[in-house]
This record gives sequence, C-alpha cells and structure tokens, in this order.
Amino acid sequence: MTFQNQLNDYILQARCSSKELATASGLSEGTISRYRKGYRVPGIASEQVSALASGLYSLLNDKDPQITKEHILTTLRDSIGNGLVISYDVYIKNLKQLLRSFEISNNELGRKLNYDPSYISRILSGQRRPGDIRKFTEDVAAYIAHQKADEVRPPSLAEFLGCDEQTISTPDGLQAQIEAWLCAD
Repeated sequence: MTFQNQLNDYILQARCSSKELATASGLSEGTISRYRKGYRVPGIASEQVSALASGLYSLLNDKDPQITKEHILTTLRDSIGNGLVISYDVYIKNLKQLLRSFEISNNELGRKLNYDPSYISRILSGQRRPGDIRKFTEDVAAYIAHQKADEVRPPSLAEFLGCDEQTISTPDGLQAQIEAWLCAD
C-alpha cells in the first residue's frame, strides 16, 4: 500500500478531517493535503512521519484502543516508497544519467508522463520525491522502453544497464531492466 493510501485509510478510520489531523499532528493543512493527494511523501525517518503518527494516534485512540502509536508509525514508514527500499540519492543520480543518455528533457518527460516539468525538476534536484516512487519509476521506464529506445540508444545500452543484450531485446525486458537499474544501489 502506498503512503497516500495508508494515510487516507487512517484518516477514514479516525473519521476526521485533514484540518483535524493537521491540528493533532502540528503539520499544516497544506502539507496534509499534499500527502493525501500523493504529491509529497515524507522521509522515512522524518519528524513529519512521527508527527503524523502522534496525531493519528491521538485521533484513533478513542475509536480503537488496541492501536498503538508505534504500530501507526511502523505502518506509515512501511508504506513510504511503496515498500521499495532504495537509496534516494543513488536513484536521482541514476535517473539523471538515464535522462541524459536518452536525451530526454524535463519538459518532454513531464509532458509524456502528465507531470508539471517544474515537478520533474524538483524531483531531479532532490527537493521533492514522487508520491508513488514505484509508479513513477514504472512510468519513466515504460516511456523510455516503449517510445524512446528506438530513437536514441546510448552506446552499449546493455553494458550501461549492467545486463546482456538478450535481456533487453524486447520493450518489456528493457522496461524491467531500466526499473531495476534505477533502483539499484
């Protein structure tokens, strides 16, 4: 389950509004809104995740006395990155290298994936993280594998991705390899 879905599930269980969660957690309503819509995801060990867990616990405690703050915190942390455990710095470095190799601009990627190009820029600068990093990775890899691979191919693409030519001989194989390479340490 994605962070967005997990947070929204907890809000439904608590039968509270975003405003109530903002008050209980000490976070702004705008931050809660961006989390709920999947526009932002807090860092796994961030103060924001701890604040959300505390706020949700205070709102849920009356409705479900069995639930603990630690359980909420663990569940939220597990949902961050959709269970995808990666080094985000390495992910960004790989993403930048991939986009340069295929000569894809922020504008082009944003247009093809239905993202604002400034959002792509913020992802690449490390200022933002995709709300669902797994889906973002799949979308980037699918676009490259199914639409760009025939136009521009970096020299020795298999070597670039650390695989053999057979592995990337089909668009689906190339997509899977790009996804794995983006998330590799």
